Amino acid sequence: MLLVPLAHAQSIGETLQECPGTLTGSTQPQQIHLQMTDDASVMNVIWATEGRSQGEVEWNGQTATSTDYCYNHDMAFHMASMTGLVPGEEVTYRVGSGGDWSEEFTFTPIDSSAHHFEWISIGDHGDSSEAMDVSEAIIADSNAQMVTISGDISYADGEQPAWDDWFNFQQESMTVIPWVTAVGNHENEPGYGFSPYEHRFDSDGQAESEIFWYSRDFPGVHMVFMSTEHDYSTGSPQYAWLEQDLSSVDRDVTPFVIVYGHKPMYSSNSYHGSEVELRAALETLYVIQGVDLVIAGHDHFYERTWPVAGDTVVDTGKEGDVHRFARGYAPIHLVIGIAGRSAYEELDEPQPEWSAYRENSTYGWTRLVYDGDSQELAFTHHRIDGTIGDEFILQVGPLASESDGGLMGIPGFGTMLPILAMFGAAVRRLR
Repeated sequence: MLLVPLAHAQSIGETLQECPGTLTGSTQPQQIHLQMTDDASVMNVIWATEGRSQGEVEWNGQTATSTDYCYNHDMAFHMASMTGLVPGEEVTYRVGSGGDWSEEFTFTPIDSSAHHFEWISIGDHGDSSEAMDVSEAIIADSNAQMVTISGDISYADGEQPAWDDWFNFQQESMTVIPWVTAVGNHENEPGYGFSPYEHRFDSDGQAESEIFWYSRDFPGVHMVFMSTEHDYSTGSPQYAWLEQDLSSVDRDVTPFVIVYGHKPMYSSNSYHGSEVELRAALETLYVIQGVDLVIAGHDHFYERTWPVAGDTVVDTGKEGDVHRFARGYAPIHLVIGIAGRSAYEELDEPQPEWSAYRENSTYGWTRLVYDGDSQELAFTHHRIDGTIGDEFILQVGPLASESDGGLMGIPGFGTMLPILAMFGAAVRRLR
């Protein structure tokens, strides 16, 4: 896919109408954050200033001007592209506006051909003391190469300075590694809609992006960022895109597929619970296309399912020091709404059979590591008190206890199980 050129800057007339307060004020850059593109040789950077000005980015002896824009909030935004980058080679850069410059930062573009990749995934963040603990842990993690957020990011809820504060707190991390987002219901703000999210994050190389579903390739992993807040029904543009994207994945290059979205297909939390409509619309597609992990938030607790399809557990893996699963049976669903918002403690009882592990009163983050040599994906749930809540390993090859012929010695039986489970669920729904 070709990178879409940056949009033109807003005119003075548009500025007067939308954000007249930016005609004066400091041009010192703040809220600086990297934004990935689908081209590893291009990295966008977005920042804000109080006053309107022409921005630019300098990197490795090169310079590019920014697209400058605003929305109904008196803060000017700037987005510029750093091009000609070499994956795996460090980049030094700084951004400036109106003659005021930031300090220099460094980042390393992710090399999709690497054999090792580490990243952090969170959901439902905000600015509570627990959220700040999570942010501090992310900042301190010198090995993480990226952060993903499964929606409900700042909880501004119409109070736009909350976004400014949130970005400034994360800037120490966001200037050196990209944060990649899925949109949540709290990004649809009273009086603003999705406009703040569209102006502050980028998914398609355009300022004021209106693309809410996209994918990126990383070492060993294809990641899909979808929207549970927009139409995902069969026949919708998002469904057609998901079907096309998932069917085009080369599993020899990226053996693992992860889908990030906000609302969960499976949740035994009593506050929201499972999004049944979402499951009915997309679960069959995810099973058929071999999605490995579906990572959501929305319910403020932690839960991991077994590999599940149509409410039916299709594999329980192998116990050991760390529980192991062979990929290819059905998705494991995770709810990770534990990054700082008040915990939802009431759980459905009895615990559903598909629910493998859950915690209802802890806060933290999750960390994933891809090892290309062993063809494994390791997942760990960290609590803010320094303890580990849950962990498992997903591997490409069969478990040692499985025969070469497949589960229970029947060739291809493991692959057929989730499809049979989906068929059974469909039959039950028709009764």
